[in-house]
Amino acid sequence: MRLALLQMDVRPDDAGANRRTAERLISQAAGDGADVIQLPETWNLGFFPKEGLRELAEPETGESRALLAELAQKYHVNIAGGSLITRRNDRICNTFVCYDRDGRLIAEYDKIHGFSPSGEHKYFSAGDHLCTFSIDGVKAGAVICYDLRFPELVRTLALEEIQLLFVCAQWPHPRLEHWQILNRARAIENQMYVSAVNACGQYGDLSFCGHSMLVGPFGEILAQAGDGEEIVCGEADFQKIREIRESINVFRDRRPELYFGGL
Repeated sequence: MRLALLQMDVRPDDAGANRRTAERLISQAAGDGADVIQLPETWNLGFFPKEGLRELAEPETGESRALLAELAQKYHVNIAGGSLITRRNDRICNTFVCYDRDGRLIAEYDKIHGFSPSGEHKYFSAGDHLCTFSIDGVKAGAVICYDLRFPELVRTLALEEIQLLFVCAQWPHPRLEHWQILNRARAIENQMYVSAVNACGQYGDLSFCGHSMLVGPFGEILAQAGDGEEIVCGEADFQKIREIRESINVFRDRRPELYFGGL
């Protein structure tokens, strides 16, 4: 499976400009033969407009979702559409979406851990379920940014036998090392591929650190972006997961009866 990670310089509060950028990058990645194209967190508006959020948030039938569905069908490619700031009646959610090669919505996930240091939990409704789905026959899961700091969440997805974890983020400096270490740790401890797409650029006082990466199930970095806007591509060979899980079978050797809640 060939994955294209779109590291966008997201323009704050300008969904139209961000859709034009996303369309350009998706077209380029599709032309380069990607099977899956992935975008970062809240790429439609940035992280996150505290003023006018309700008015800027898109409905579930909004233009950004329509664009992703249209481009997935046009290029016959899977699009892990990062996350969108979404309005559902009286709720505002930070929502991951994924479309298959026919432009059908196959996964949707509302971020369950709001980043309390920035007050995200005060503005967004938290999700109430986890997310697993099949993409080109591969079982996958998704988390959003701060979720990455909760290993029990990713382990729960691993116990559902996912082989590929999508992480979409707006991860800032100065915590670049955390981003790199946590993505590799989640891959190593769960013996899976991690496709982690971050934003870059500036939003007010925040500077996003880029370094989107595809990590293999042994923790090896297979592809990594720099600081600026770019597309980085990598290959995932899921046979390697079977080999690693057979040689070091951490799932067999678990002692869940001794862990909190029996997880």
